[in-house]
Amino acid sequence: MKIREHCYDCLVGLARQVVSLSGGNGEVLQNCRRIIDDLYATDRSPPEVANRFLRHIRETTGVTDPFAVMKAQEFERARLTAERFRTLFTFSLEGVIKFTALGNSLDFFVDTGYEVNNFRFVADLAAIEEEVDRSNGNVLVLADNVGEFFFDLSLIRLLEDRGKRVYYAVKERPVQNDLSMPDVEQWNLRSLFGNIVSTGTDEVGMRREQLQGLVRDLWESDALVIAKGMGNYETISEFDGGRRLVHILKVKCESVAEALGRKVGEHTAFIGGDYGS
Repeated sequence: MKIREHCYDCLVGLARQVVSLSGGNGEVLQNCRRIIDDLYATDRSPPEVANRFLRHIRETTGVTDPFAVMKAQEFERARLTAERFRTLFTFSLEGVIKFTALGNSLDFFVDTGYEVNNFRFVADLAAIEEEVDRSNGNVLVLADNVGEFFFDLSLIRLLEDRGKRVYYAVKERPVQNDLSMPDVEQWNLRSLFGNIVSTGTDEVGMRREQLQGLVRDLWESDALVIAKGMGNYETISEFDGGRRLVHILKVKCESVAEALGRKVGEHTAFIGGDYGS
């Protein structure tokens, strides 16, 4: 997804927030503004611009996990909410996809919670069912935010019940409030699901040239790929085709809403990638 009109203020707001959380000064923020201004008019995705200034902030301040406190709060809130809401969703493909989409509700830049009374969900479930059936038995889930892990477990369990081997890929090092390997170790998440692997990256979303190791092998195979969240959508939609995959996310901004033809606040699951494959 290319940068859109609404992205500029969001990127500046993110830079301001991360500089503040990292203890940076006005000079660091001004450098971030220059990076945004230099890249904004070019043919780039929003995460590509964000990753450039996020790296500058890390290198300048030495703070590698500015969202640590926020992540811990989100993690506990998600754990309790997932326990409370799980029985509201059936243990079917439709039910677990809705539940994992609900898990994408929280984020550092939106002041919203988990809305089940006004839950709006749009998906082509028949196409997703076909995608699950035609996969080779392996599933690669590209994780998103820390709290989503508890909502993704139901999807993982259902896929395992269908005979799939699931790999849950998280960031190697912290970025924003994404789940990373240090979080996995800190909260002992392997006790709940052991097959957690690293993307090897510390950036928002994914770049095709960064695919490596097992993640690359699965991507280039006939495995089912499920990508959670807007950052993965914004970056993977820039790949030059190559394979189909399932995106699951909540639409949290006008730019993604415009790109998908959805409304802000809707939860959605859809097939992306190479439609000609």
